[in-house]
Amino acid sequence: MSVQQGQQGQQGQQGQQGQFAYEAGSRNGSLVAAALMRTRDAIVGTEQVAAQAGANGNLTIGDRLRRLMPEFRHSVLVSELMEDIAFSAQDYPSADNRATARSVTVLLRKAGNATRPGTLTRITRPEIAQLQAAVPMVGTYAELRSDRLAEILVQQEYLIPFFASIIPLSPERTPAVIEMLEVGLSVVTPVVMRIKLALGCPRPTQFSPLVQPPIPEPAHPSLPSGHATQAFTLATMLTLLTDPAGGAKGDSQPYRLASRIAINRTVAGVHFPVDSAAGAILGIQLGRYMMARGLQRPTAQPPVPATVPSVEFDGSKFRVGTGPRDFHYGVLAEMLKNGDDSTTTGTAFDVRPAPLWESLCQHAAQEWKDRWS
Repeated sequence: MSVQQGQQGQQGQQGQQGQFAYEAGSRNGSLVAAALMRTRDAIVGTEQVAAQAGANGNLTIGDRLRRLMPEFRHSVLVSELMEDIAFSAQDYPSADNRATARSVTVLLRKAGNATRPGTLTRITRPEIAQLQAAVPMVGTYAELRSDRLAEILVQQEYLIPFFASIIPLSPERTPAVIEMLEVGLSVVTPVVMRIKLALGCPRPTQFSPLVQPPIPEPAHPSLPSGHATQAFTLATMLTLLTDPAGGAKGDSQPYRLASRIAINRTVAGVHFPVDSAAGAILGIQLGRYMMARGLQRPTAQPPVPATVPSVEFDGSKFRVGTGPRDFHYGVLAEMLKNGDDSTTTGTAFDVRPAPLWESLCQHAAQEWKDRWS
């Protein structure tokens, strides 16, 4: 997804700076390497190298993690968060003779002695006739393109700055928070792509040549919307950072922003409203999952895992009567209150701790606590 290309390092995780900011393969880097070699020859000469006494390290694994280069630390954290996620596709009946799955379940390993994974979310695709009926709605949204084009173009690459305009974030004051969000965005990509690939939902342009998006249309399937998933993941992570006991509130500023980012993709003509609704549920669930593993776990000894509710979204029920349905934060609020046929919240289940990820989230929580300093 194009969004990901601009997220890595966009807020200041740029590696070493100042006196150490040189690349070994560059002109200056090669000159520095040659100078260092000559310096060593001059001050060491032919003296025999003798080893000094060593000592075992005493840093925790979380402290050692912070010593890694940003890109390696990022990879380790994404790996830790992905290790508990699995996928299960539910096919249509064989008599239907369809190549796509009807739904995809995102499964999580449970904590403790549980042997069966918990269901984080299940996404069920809408029917082709529903998408066809929604094409005129997408066409109507095109009237907003001149007003929203700047947002649409910027949001192809950057999402965090929009949230930073609501919640005070900066590389100087909240580097751990920003790094936490960037890791969250990287976790979204493999999850949403697995679901897109299995469900294989078409985009609006496949139904009509009159949609004509003003931006390049992604080649991958449509549902769930990746931008919506990312935006609602960020909104949920920041909501739970600022209030770990709080829940998803569809009309709060972070969720209003996430809804607008999702709707902008419909304005651009590359997504249906149902894509945004599916992405909203998936993003909220991924945000809950990551923050439960990193921040909301009680401090009891031994640690007690946090819980995450199971939520299902059925795109075939996201409609008004027999007609298409729009998506906005008011609709989201109903979905989150179980007031909508398309969305069902089930029982909560435990998730396992993630020590490395937790070490970053705890630093992020401290940064937020010290925001007035």
